[in-house]
Amino acid sequence: ADGCVGHFAAEHLAQQSQLRWAVAGRNRSHLDALVSGLTEVKSSPEVIVASLDNHSDPKTWLKDTTAVITAAGPFSIHGGEVLLRAAAELGVHYADTSDEFYWQRWMIDRYNQLAQDSGAKIVLSSGFCVLAGDLGAQLALRALSDASSDDGSGGDLRLDAWLEGYNGGVSAGVIHTAEAMKKAKFPKEWEMDPYVLAPNASSELRKDSKVEGMRYPSWVSGEGLMVSNIFGPYDARLLRRSFVHLKQAVTLRVGATSGMYPKWAAFIAEHPGSWSKLTQCPTDSVYKDGSWSYRFRASAAGGKPSQVLLSGHGDPGYRFTALGLAETGLCLAGKTPGCLRQNAPGGVYTPMSALEPDVLTARLESIDLLKVEKPKDTSVTRVII
Repeated sequence: ADGCVGHFAAEHLAQQSQLRWAVAGRNRSHLDALVSGLTEVKSSPEVIVASLDNHSDPKTWLKDTTAVITAAGPFSIHGGEVLLRAAAELGVHYADTSDEFYWQRWMIDRYNQLAQDSGAKIVLSSGFCVLAGDLGAQLALRALSDASSDDGSGGDLRLDAWLEGYNGGVSAGVIHTAEAMKKAKFPKEWEMDPYVLAPNASSELRKDSKVEGMRYPSWVSGEGLMVSNIFGPYDARLLRRSFVHLKQAVTLRVGATSGMYPKWAAFIAEHPGSWSKLTQCPTDSVYKDGSWSYRFRASAAGGKPSQVLLSGHGDPGYRFTALGLAETGLCLAGKTPGCLRQNAPGGVYTPMSALEPDVLTARLESIDLLKVEKPKDTSVTRVII
């Protein structure tokens, strides 16, 4: 809990009633300062001083825990595997904010079977990447299924995920993860494999040949000019793991509208002093004034398409990531009734292959973390003269 996301997540957890929880980190004075600075406290945390350096065994303090969440990235270089392995061995549910796809693949290969045996639900990437994209994708597919009386599996589906707005800082985690990825050693074919995080996907479920689904920039009929989404590769790889878990044959495209980046630059320019804070904790104004919007369009041959627009206020890289991670942990701990998928045993999951989309949506709306809209689809409108 030493970092910015950990602080914001702790603030949110402290506001929950009748919650037994703890903060953990390397530095006792930092943790004590964090606890003393919590506001609107309804549940006070215990303090656990521990490191993830292989010199101490996290199982000593995890053994009486139902769920553990962590934002201590980059996970490939900061002992992420130590905590995940301990959770998998003990049957403790786990969620993180990881982005490194090669590390996620290693965790799948090494611990999926162990987690199945112990019953631990290991949920990867529960921050803005990939929770927002994963949730929006499943809501759009579910809306399509409701309209067509199809359960979303068995037929060929198409899903477009367009990031339309991202106004916030660039988190230190994103910067440090990018640096770690440049230095990482892994099979290079993984970088270009759309199904690197779903290695056991059947041929029937393998619909894509490109990680982002298409080349950018590209003109998309009914949409206009689309460009690459800075978070697109992270989202796309994990969305496909969800599709494979849920037996959904989906052709996926993940991109951004061409106006998203100029608006982001304008947002930063309008917040003096924020440039020097881009890789640190955000300024109060950036944290509060930030916003985001992510639109999803699902379609099937011969059917009526569905659209879902997710949006929210506050810096998405910090506010949504911190509260999204905290809420995933509460769900895994059984604090949100009906939030866990009943047919999901232990294993390494994405958020939406482990959690119920409708229940989680209702919970996130209730805490004002996101808004869900279903705009009318206009991309198929034709003018006949």
